Amino acid sequence: MIPYTYIIQREKSNTRKYATNPNLMKVSVIGASGKVGQGLCLMLKQSPLIDELCLHDVKHTSGLAKELEHIDTQCKITNFTGNDNVAKALEYSKVVIVLAAGEDTDVLPFDRMWSLNALIVKSIAFLVIATNPINSLVPLACEVLKKGGCYNPKTVFGVTTLDTVRANTFVAEVQGIEPECVVVPVIGGHTEETMVPVLSQAKPCSDFTNEELENITTSIRKAHENILKLKPSDSAPLSAAFAIARFIISLVKAIRGYPDITECAYVHSKAHPQLKSQWHKKNLGIPKLTDYESCMLDNAIPILIKEIKRGEKFAGVIQPPPCDICDPNPNAPRCPTNWCEQKPH
Repeated sequence: MIPYTYIIQREKSNTRKYATNPNLMKVSVIGASGKVGQGLCLMLKQSPLIDELCLHDVKHTSGLAKELEHIDTQCKITNFTGNDNVAKALEYSKVVIVLAAGEDTDVLPFDRMWSLNALIVKSIAFLVIATNPINSLVPLACEVLKKGGCYNPKTVFGVTTLDTVRANTFVAEVQGIEPECVVVPVIGGHTEETMVPVLSQAKPCSDFTNEELENITTSIRKAHENILKLKPSDSAPLSAAFAIARFIISLVKAIRGYPDITECAYVHSKAHPQLKSQWHKKNLGIPKLTDYESCMLDNAIPILIKEIKRGEKFAGVIQPPPCDICDPNPNAPRCPTNWCEQKPH
Protein backbone atom coordinates (compact mmCIF):
# COMPACT_ATOMS: atom_id res chain seq x y z
CA MET A 1 0.00 0.00 0.00
CA ILE A 2 1.90 3.01 -1.30
CA PRO A 3 0.26 6.37 -0.53
CA TYR A 4 0.90 8.47 -3.63
CA THR A 5 -2.49 8.70 -5.22
CA TYR A 6 -4.25 10.69 -7.90
CA ILE A 7 -7.83 11.03 -6.69
CA ILE A 8 -10.57 9.83 -9.00
CA GLN A 9 -12.76 12.57 -10.47
CA ARG A 10 -16.52 12.60 -10.87
CA GLU A 11 -19.02 14.75 -12.73
CA LYS A 12 -19.93 17.95 -10.95
CA SER A 13 -23.51 18.44 -9.78
CA ASN A 14 -25.25 21.75 -10.40
CA THR A 15 -27.94 21.13 -7.77
CA ARG A 16 -27.67 22.73 -4.35
CA LYS A 17 -30.52 22.42 -1.84
CA TYR A 18 -30.66 21.93 1.89
CA ALA A 19 -32.29 18.55 2.32
CA THR A 20 -31.13 14.96 2.58
CA ASN A 21 -30.91 14.17 -1.11
CA PRO A 22 -28.69 11.77 -3.08
CA ASN A 23 -27.66 14.59 -5.41
CA LEU A 24 -26.14 16.71 -2.65
CA MET A 25 -22.59 16.68 -1.28
CA LYS A 26 -23.11 15.03 2.08
CA VAL A 27 -20.08 14.28 4.24
CA SER A 28 -20.48 12.11 7.34
CA VAL A 29 -18.04 12.04 10.24
CA ILE A 30 -18.12 8.86 12.35
CA GLY A 31 -16.56 9.71 15.70
CA ALA A 32 -17.40 13.41 15.48
CA SER A 33 -17.42 14.07 19.23
CA GLY A 34 -13.78 13.14 19.79
CA LYS A 35 -10.91 15.60 20.07
CA VAL A 36 -9.96 15.24 16.41
CA GLY A 37 -13.57 14.99 15.27
CA GLN A 38 -14.67 18.30 16.76
CA GLY A 39 -11.82 20.22 15.14
CA LEU A 40 -12.42 18.44 11.84
CA CYS A 41 -16.12 19.28 11.86
CA LEU A 42 -15.35 22.94 12.55
CA MET A 43 -13.07 23.09 9.51
CA LEU A 44 -15.44 21.20 7.21
CA LYS A 45 -18.36 23.46 8.26
CA GLN A 46 -16.48 26.36 6.69
CA SER A 47 -16.26 24.74 3.25
CA PRO A 48 -18.71 26.05 0.63
CA LEU A 49 -18.22 22.77 -1.27
CA ILE A 50 -20.12 20.70 1.34
CA ASP A 51 -23.93 20.86 1.40
CA GLU A 52 -24.51 18.72 4.48
CA LEU A 53 -22.17 17.71 7.30
CA CYS A 54 -23.51 14.79 9.32
CA LEU A 55 -22.12 14.08 12.79
CA HIS A 56 -22.25 10.64 14.37
CA ASP A 57 -20.81 9.23 17.58
CA VAL A 58 -21.70 6.83 20.37
CA LYS A 59 -21.56 9.90 22.60
CA HIS A 60 -24.09 12.72 22.37
CA THR A 61 -23.64 14.91 19.30
CA SER A 62 -26.53 17.36 19.80
CA GLY A 63 -24.45 19.97 21.63
CA LEU A 64 -21.68 19.92 19.04
CA ALA A 65 -24.26 20.09 16.25
CA LYS A 66 -26.02 23.08 17.81
CA GLU A 67 -22.74 24.94 18.27
CA LEU A 68 -21.74 24.32 14.65
CA GLU A 69 -25.18 25.49 13.48
CA HIS A 70 -24.39 28.93 14.93
CA ILE A 71 -21.55 29.34 12.44
CA ASP A 72 -22.77 31.49 9.56
CA THR A 73 -21.89 29.26 6.62
CA GLN A 74 -24.33 27.55 4.27
CA CYS A 75 -23.35 23.97 5.14
CA LYS A 76 -26.26 22.22 6.88
CA ILE A 77 -25.57 20.23 10.07
CA THR A 78 -27.32 16.97 10.96
CA ASN A 79 -26.46 14.65 13.85
CA PHE A 80 -27.09 11.12 15.11
CA THR A 81 -26.04 9.21 18.22
CA GLY A 82 -25.56 5.52 18.93
CA ASN A 83 -24.83 2.38 16.89
CA ASP A 84 -28.52 1.98 16.03
CA ASN A 85 -28.42 5.20 14.02
CA VAL A 86 -25.33 4.52 11.90
CA ALA A 87 -27.45 3.71 8.84
CA LYS A 88 -29.30 7.03 9.11
CA ALA A 89 -26.03 8.92 9.40
CA LEU A 90 -24.58 7.20 6.32
CA GLU A 91 -27.62 7.54 4.07
CA TYR A 92 -26.85 9.51 0.88
CA SER A 93 -23.28 10.21 2.05
CA LYS A 94 -20.77 10.87 -0.71
CA VAL A 95 -17.85 10.73 1.72
CA VAL A 96 -17.63 8.98 5.09
CA ILE A 97 -14.73 9.72 7.45
CA VAL A 98 -14.07 7.16 10.17
CA LEU A 99 -12.50 8.63 13.31
CA ALA A 100 -14.29 6.34 15.76
CA ALA A 101 -12.11 4.57 18.32
CA GLY A 102 -12.39 3.01 21.73
CA GLU A 103 -11.78 5.20 24.76
CA ASP A 104 -8.08 6.16 24.70
CA THR A 105 -7.38 3.40 22.17
CA ASP A 106 -7.05 2.92 18.43
CA VAL A 107 -9.56 0.09 18.11
CA LEU A 108 -12.31 0.44 15.53
CA PRO A 109 -15.22 -2.07 15.62
CA PHE A 110 -15.66 -2.34 11.84
CA ASP A 111 -17.77 -5.49 12.02
CA ARG A 112 -20.46 -3.89 14.17
CA MET A 113 -20.32 -0.62 12.26
CA TRP A 114 -20.57 -1.84 8.68
CA SER A 115 -21.88 -5.40 8.51
CA LEU A 116 -25.45 -4.55 9.50
CA ASN A 117 -25.55 -1.60 7.10
CA ALA A 118 -24.16 -3.20 3.95
CA LEU A 119 -26.74 -1.70 1.59
CA ILE A 120 -26.16 1.78 2.96
CA VAL A 121 -22.38 1.43 2.81
CA LYS A 122 -22.60 0.15 -0.76
CA SER A 123 -23.87 3.54 -1.94
CA ILE A 124 -21.03 5.52 -0.32
CA ALA A 125 -18.78 7.15 -2.89
CA PHE A 126 -15.65 7.22 -0.73
CA LEU A 127 -14.69 5.71 2.61
CA VAL A 128 -11.90 7.53 4.44
CA ILE A 129 -10.19 5.84 7.39
CA ALA A 130 -8.49 8.18 9.85
CA THR A 131 -8.34 5.87 12.87
CA ASN A 132 -4.96 4.46 13.85
CA PRO A 133 -3.27 2.10 13.25
CA ILE A 134 -4.06 2.98 9.63
CA ASN A 135 -1.57 0.41 8.30
CA SER A 136 -3.79 -2.39 9.63
CA LEU A 137 -7.25 -0.83 9.85
CA VAL A 138 -7.54 0.00 6.14
CA PRO A 139 -6.97 -3.66 5.12
CA LEU A 140 -9.35 -4.73 7.90
CA ALA A 141 -12.04 -2.36 6.63
CA CYS A 142 -11.67 -3.68 3.10
CA GLU A 143 -12.08 -7.30 4.19
CA VAL A 144 -15.18 -6.45 6.24
CA LEU A 145 -16.66 -4.57 3.29
CA LYS A 146 -15.99 -7.61 1.08
CA LYS A 147 -17.90 -9.83 3.49
CA GLY A 148 -20.81 -7.41 3.44
CA GLY A 149 -20.89 -7.42 -0.34
CA CYS A 150 -20.28 -3.67 -0.48
CA TYR A 151 -16.57 -3.46 -1.26
CA ASN A 152 -15.57 -1.00 -3.96
CA PRO A 153 -11.82 -1.39 -4.51
CA LYS A 154 -11.43 2.14 -5.86
CA THR A 155 -12.86 4.13 -3.00
CA VAL A 156 -11.11 3.30 0.28
CA PHE A 157 -8.43 5.65 1.63
CA GLY A 158 -6.28 5.78 4.72
CA VAL A 159 -5.49 9.39 5.63
CA THR A 160 -1.74 10.03 5.95
CA THR A 161 -1.97 13.73 5.11
CA LEU A 162 -0.55 14.70 8.50
CA ASP A 163 2.80 13.25 7.41
CA THR A 164 2.72 15.40 4.27
CA VAL A 165 1.65 18.52 6.18
CA ARG A 166 4.55 18.08 8.60
CA ALA A 167 6.97 17.41 5.75
CA ASN A 168 5.88 20.61 4.00
CA THR A 169 6.38 22.58 7.22
CA PHE A 170 9.84 21.22 8.02
CA VAL A 171 11.08 21.68 4.46
CA ALA A 172 9.78 25.25 4.36
CA GLU A 173 11.66 26.05 7.57
CA VAL A 174 14.94 24.80 6.13
CA GLN A 175 14.48 26.53 2.79
CA GLY A 176 13.15 29.76 4.23
CA ILE A 177 9.96 29.83 2.12
CA GLU A 178 6.23 29.82 2.85
CA PRO A 179 4.87 26.38 3.78
CA GLU A 180 1.85 26.91 1.53
CA CYS A 181 4.22 26.85 -1.45
CA VAL A 182 5.82 23.50 -0.55
CA VAL A 183 4.68 20.04 -1.64
CA VAL A 184 6.52 16.97 -0.34
CA PRO A 185 5.18 13.49 -1.19
CA VAL A 186 5.31 10.96 1.64
CA ILE A 187 4.85 7.32 0.63
CA GLY A 188 4.80 4.03 2.55
CA GLY A 189 2.71 3.74 5.71
CA HIS A 190 1.68 5.90 8.64
CA THR A 191 4.17 4.86 11.31
CA GLU A 192 7.70 6.00 12.06
CA GLU A 193 9.26 2.91 10.49
CA THR A 194 7.04 2.79 7.41
CA MET A 195 6.67 6.40 6.24
CA VAL A 196 9.09 7.47 3.52
CA PRO A 197 9.41 11.24 2.88
CA VAL A 198 10.43 11.67 -0.76
CA LEU A 199 12.42 14.87 -0.34
CA SER A 200 14.06 14.38 -3.74
CA GLN A 201 10.65 15.20 -5.28
CA ALA A 202 9.92 18.20 -3.07
CA LYS A 203 8.56 21.27 -4.85
CA PRO A 204 9.48 23.98 -5.61
CA CYS A 205 13.01 23.05 -4.52
CA SER A 206 14.61 19.71 -3.69
CA ASP A 207 18.20 20.78 -3.05
CA PHE A 208 19.33 19.64 0.39
CA THR A 209 22.61 18.76 2.00
CA ASN A 210 22.96 15.23 3.37
CA GLU A 211 22.70 16.60 6.89
CA GLU A 212 19.48 18.47 6.02
CA LEU A 213 18.00 15.36 4.43
CA GLU A 214 18.66 13.25 7.50
CA ASN A 215 17.43 15.92 9.93
CA ILE A 216 14.21 16.62 8.01
CA THR A 217 13.50 12.92 7.55
CA THR A 218 14.02 12.25 11.25
CA SER A 219 11.82 15.21 12.20
CA ILE A 220 8.98 13.92 10.00
CA ARG A 221 9.21 10.32 11.20
CA LYS A 222 9.52 11.22 14.87
CA ALA A 223 7.00 14.07 14.87
CA HIS A 224 4.30 12.04 16.63
CA GLU A 225 6.74 10.86 19.28
CA ASN A 226 8.00 14.39 19.87
CA ILE A 227 4.45 15.70 20.27
CA LEU A 228 3.66 12.99 22.81
CA LYS A 229 6.61 14.09 24.93
CA LEU A 230 5.03 17.54 25.23
CA LYS A 231 1.36 16.48 25.21
CA PRO A 232 1.28 12.91 26.58
CA SER A 233 -2.48 12.84 27.12
CA ASP A 234 -3.53 14.80 24.05
CA SER A 235 -1.26 13.88 21.13
CA ALA A 236 -1.95 16.22 18.16
CA PRO A 237 -5.73 16.57 17.63
CA LEU A 238 -5.55 20.02 16.01
CA SER A 239 -2.92 19.27 13.38
CA ALA A 240 -4.57 15.90 12.74
CA ALA A 241 -7.95 17.58 12.18
CA PHE A 242 -6.36 20.12 9.85
CA ALA A 243 -4.68 17.41 7.79
CA ILE A 244 -7.81 15.25 7.54
CA ALA A 245 -9.87 18.29 6.54
CA ARG A 246 -7.38 19.08 3.79
CA PHE A 247 -7.71 15.56 2.40
CA ILE A 248 -11.52 15.60 2.60
CA ILE A 249 -11.76 18.96 0.84
CA SER A 250 -9.48 17.65 -1.93
CA LEU A 251 -11.70 14.58 -2.25
CA VAL A 252 -14.84 16.72 -2.42
CA LYS A 253 -13.23 18.91 -5.07
CA ALA A 254 -12.41 15.85 -7.15
CA ILE A 255 -15.98 14.54 -6.84
CA ARG A 256 -17.27 17.94 -7.94
CA GLY A 257 -15.08 17.82 -11.04
CA TYR A 258 -12.13 20.02 -10.15
CA PRO A 259 -9.13 19.04 -12.33
CA ASP A 260 -5.69 17.85 -11.23
CA ILE A 261 -6.43 17.06 -7.59
CA THR A 262 -3.48 15.15 -6.14
CA GLU A 263 -3.11 13.83 -2.60
CA CYS A 264 -1.03 11.24 -0.77
CA ALA A 265 -3.03 8.45 0.90
CA TYR A 266 -2.64 4.89 2.16
CA VAL A 267 -4.18 2.80 -0.59
CA HIS A 268 -4.03 -0.62 -2.21
CA SER A 269 -1.33 -0.44 -4.87
CA LYS A 270 0.61 -2.58 -7.31
CA ALA A 271 3.39 -0.02 -7.44
CA HIS A 272 5.64 -2.40 -5.49
CA PRO A 273 5.93 -6.09 -6.49
CA GLN A 274 5.32 -7.30 -2.94
CA LEU A 275 2.12 -5.30 -2.54
CA LYS A 276 -1.27 -5.76 -4.16
CA SER A 277 -3.27 -4.36 -7.08
CA GLN A 278 -4.06 -0.67 -7.54
CA TRP A 279 -7.45 0.74 -6.58
CA HIS A 280 -7.69 4.00 -8.43
CA LYS A 281 -8.47 5.38 -11.83
CA LYS A 282 -5.01 6.90 -11.89
CA ASN A 283 -2.34 6.06 -9.34
CA LEU A 284 0.93 7.95 -9.59
CA GLY A 285 2.70 5.00 -8.01
CA ILE A 286 6.16 5.35 -6.52
CA PRO A 287 8.00 8.48 -7.66
CA LYS A 288 11.65 8.27 -8.64
CA LEU A 289 13.65 7.63 -5.47
CA THR A 290 17.21 8.26 -4.39
CA ASP A 291 19.26 5.41 -2.90
CA TYR A 292 18.54 6.82 0.57
CA GLU A 293 14.78 6.83 -0.06
CA SER A 294 14.85 3.40 -1.72
CA CYS A 295 16.60 2.00 1.34
CA MET A 296 13.89 3.40 3.63
CA LEU A 297 11.16 1.92 1.41
CA ASP A 298 12.87 -1.49 1.26
CA ASN A 299 13.04 -1.52 5.05
CA ALA A 300 9.39 -0.44 5.33
CA ILE A 301 7.93 -3.08 2.99
CA PRO A 302 8.32 -6.13 5.31
CA ILE A 303 6.80 -4.15 8.19
CA LEU A 304 3.90 -3.00 6.01
CA ILE A 305 3.21 -6.54 4.83
CA LYS A 306 3.12 -7.75 8.43
CA GLU A 307 0.77 -4.95 9.48
CA ILE A 308 -1.49 -5.49 6.45
CA LYS A 309 -1.77 -9.20 7.26
CA ARG A 310 -2.58 -8.31 10.87
CA GLY A 311 -5.62 -6.36 9.73
CA GLU A 312 -6.70 -9.05 7.27
CA LYS A 313 -6.29 -11.77 9.88
CA PHE A 314 -8.48 -9.86 12.33
CA ALA A 315 -11.18 -9.88 9.64
CA GLY A 316 -10.87 -13.66 9.29
CA VAL A 317 -8.57 -13.90 6.27
CA ILE A 318 -6.44 -17.03 6.56
CA GLN A 319 -3.06 -16.85 4.90
CA PRO A 320 -2.18 -19.93 2.79
CA PRO A 321 0.56 -22.12 4.31
CA PRO A 322 4.03 -21.85 2.78
CA CYS A 323 4.98 -24.56 0.32
CA ASP A 324 8.22 -26.18 -0.75
CA ILE A 325 8.22 -27.63 -4.26
CA CYS A 326 11.11 -29.92 -3.27
CA ASP A 327 9.44 -31.32 -0.14
CA PRO A 328 9.24 -35.17 -0.54
CA ASN A 329 6.43 -35.43 2.04
CA PRO A 330 3.21 -36.23 0.12
CA ASN A 331 1.18 -34.54 2.88
CA ALA A 332 3.08 -31.27 2.62
CA PRO A 333 1.15 -28.18 1.44
CA ARG A 334 0.84 -28.27 -2.34
CA CYS A 335 2.35 -25.42 -4.32
CA PRO A 336 0.25 -23.64 -6.96
CA THR A 337 0.63 -24.87 -10.52
CA ASN A 338 2.22 -21.59 -11.55
CA TRP A 339 4.64 -21.69 -8.60
CA CYS A 340 7.69 -21.08 -10.80
CA GLU A 341 6.11 -17.90 -12.13
CA GLN A 342 5.26 -16.69 -8.62
CA LYS A 343 8.63 -17.48 -7.09
CA PRO A 344 10.59 -14.24 -6.50
CA HIS A 345 13.84 -14.01 -8.42
